[in-house]
Amino acid sequence: MNQTHGGMDPETGRRAEHGTAAEAGLAGSAVTDTEEKRSLLRHMPSAETLAKGVATGVAVSTITQTGRKVMSVLVRNPVVMFGVGFAAGYFVHKYRKEIIAAASNAADQSKDFVLRQKESLEDLLAESKDEADEAGNAG
Repeated sequence: MNQTHGGMDPETGRRAEHGTAAEAGLAGSAVTDTEEKRSLLRHMPSAETLAKGVATGVAVSTITQTGRKVMSVLVRNPVVMFGVGFAAGYFVHKYRKEIIAAASNAADQSKDFVLRQKESLEDLLAESKDEADEAGNAG
């Protein structure tokens, strides 16, 4: 097909159904062309994935714009800034025990995670050493 015109016949303005002989020689056989199209279609994102990506982009953009507006109001008005700080302090004081418990729980979970990863790595190293010894003894 004529790639410079997007597959359109320049004389009629309609979609060209068959390419020229030169284009056929360059494009290869119809079987190869179909296989290439199938390959490209397999790697294209689905409509659902594309819609999710667009929705995520719109949400991020909206949140960013709203955040800029809120921060500009906070910076310009010291009374609002004081009120936000006072409210934040009140809630931190009110829920301080829960905050401390959540932080210590997260710290314990992270320690456990690191220990599990260390054990897993040690097991992996031991297996690779055993395989290397077996390969050395077999050879």
